[in-house]
Amino acid sequence: MTDRGTTDGVIIERDVWIAMRDGTRLQADVWRPAAAGRYPILLQRTPYNRADSFAVIVNAGIEPLRAVSEGFVVVIQDTRGRFGSEGVFVPFRTEADDGVDTIEWLAARPYSNGRVGMYGASYYAATQLLAATRNPPALRAIAPQVTASDYHDDWTYRGGALQLGFTLYWALGLAAAEAERRRGLGEDVEAVTAQLQKLIDDPWSAFRSRPLDGLGGLGALLPAWSDWLAHPDRDEFWRSISIADQFATVGVPALHIGGWFDVFLHGTLANYRGLVARPDAAEQRLIVGPWAHAVTYDALGEVDYGPSASLASLDLTRVQLDWFAGFLKPDATPSASAPVRVFVMGSNQWRDEDAWPPTRARTERLYLGSGTEDSRFAGVLARDYPREDQPAASFTFDPADPVPTTGGATFLPGVYVGLHAGQRDQRAVEQRDDVLTYTTIPLDEDLEICGPVAVSLWAATSAADTDWTAKLVYVLPDGRALNICDGIIRARYANGTETEDLVAAGSVREFRIDLGATAIVILRGHRIRLEISSSNFPRFDVNPGNGGPVASAAAADLVVAHQQVFHGGAHPSHLELSVVAVNLPRPTAKSGVQHVTHRQD
Repeated sequence: MTDRGTTDGVIIERDVWIAMRDGTRLQADVWRPAAAGRYPILLQRTPYNRADSFAVIVNAGIEPLRAVSEGFVVVIQDTRGRFGSEGVFVPFRTEADDGVDTIEWLAARPYSNGRVGMYGASYYAATQLLAATRNPPALRAIAPQVTASDYHDDWTYRGGALQLGFTLYWALGLAAAEAERRRGLGEDVEAVTAQLQKLIDDPWSAFRSRPLDGLGGLGALLPAWSDWLAHPDRDEFWRSISIADQFATVGVPALHIGGWFDVFLHGTLANYRGLVARPDAAEQRLIVGPWAHAVTYDALGEVDYGPSASLASLDLTRVQLDWFAGFLKPDATPSASAPVRVFVMGSNQWRDEDAWPPTRARTERLYLGSGTEDSRFAGVLARDYPREDQPAASFTFDPADPVPTTGGATFLPGVYVGLHAGQRDQRAVEQRDDVLTYTTIPLDEDLEICGPVAVSLWAATSAADTDWTAKLVYVLPDGRALNICDGIIRARYANGTETEDLVAAGSVREFRIDLGATAIVILRGHRIRLEISSSNFPRFDVNPGNGGPVASAAAADLVVAHQQVFHGGAHPSHLELSVVAVNLPRPTAKSGVQHVTHRQD
């Protein structure tokens, strides 16, 4: 039965049933103008309970009553198997069909003008993009925020490593809701719920659990968890639902919104670039701020970026309503604005760009060079390529004692995942014997990095398999070292995540590490630093080093690895930066670095 009420010119219909093609009914709430007429519809599809105002209004960024006052209908629907909706929830698998069926049903309503837009963040954004791969005629625009372009490489894994902090924490929340659903259906779930509750009560211990595929209560309530672990390769299980593999079929205008410290930044940028590259591309726009996942304020980590940094200062309801008006209202046209708007950290200003990355940005290399090796290694970064082989740096990696995650694009428990995210002092991490550091001398002019960041690392391991991690840092004159972006590559996936290819122990080979992207000004007098190691836990799972299935490894399977990183000569390990203002130091005979006057773009 549908509940219906009217207030201040708005009709609110609760618990509206919408039938899918297989007969499963999904439940939605509808806000619409009381005045007769035909209006454009804004649809949000969520697995997190449409009755949760924080999830569906604050995080999604549109206030329904305000949208209705400007002539929109707002519909918020529980996805299949979640809260009020029927069926069984299997992440991603039915969202394309269910999205199309919902869009077509809404477009046929007597209060609809036949045009539908979709909005929302994270999984809500996944429902938009998956529906858009089917190109339903009524879907005229979308606004995906902080979401992936591929549910293997962006969402579940990264560089072949499991995004443990995110995937396990997310899975625990999904499983808890599933337990309540089954209990409501009269099922006896007490035994598995008790197992699950122990994991929820202490997620940090859950992260340390081995084997990961032995978390029985979680797998019983959320079979998808077991499926994700059973498919570490990017096989057909993942390709069949990949947005990136279907860019050619997505013809809808899209407003992409992301954060420099969001766990899905790579996906946001990939979605924008992939869709704008279509020969017949619909209009695409991109906004990126100094935010983490669902943490969009003016400060993050140990840095305050100023009042304009907050997403609230942009008035996301206004931004999105203007966007949708241009495509959903017959008498409107898209507003004229720059295709890309990014917040540049360091200068702490918003800036419009013509493309991403900016067309004027160019790639500059900083080469890794040998430095001192006393109690720990400290190398140098310089523009000049060392033509001769230099001594390799070495460290011992013990999977039982991984390098702790400190800041970055994390999704870890605490103050709604913001406690551990963003820019944080790395000095404690850098004191570890299993972390190599490479540093420039102080810059003599400000340097802006704006675009992708990557590392080409020549390295070798004694283990059957290992991980290589890299983290870009800047060092303040007072010694604080603040992270900018980071990445990982699992050695067995050095040639791609489609199929594993174990490296031969002791062989020297090149590993490409994608550190994502950033927009930041490194101030004069500060230094650039690169950290190299073999773990970043619990952001990523820890490689046991035995060469077997990582998810099945028990504590007894862990192998200590002896790692080597090579410099110069035939092994030019280097950092790649996208720069729009150049001031990269050169080495001298005395200090390894030389001050020069550099060109300015």
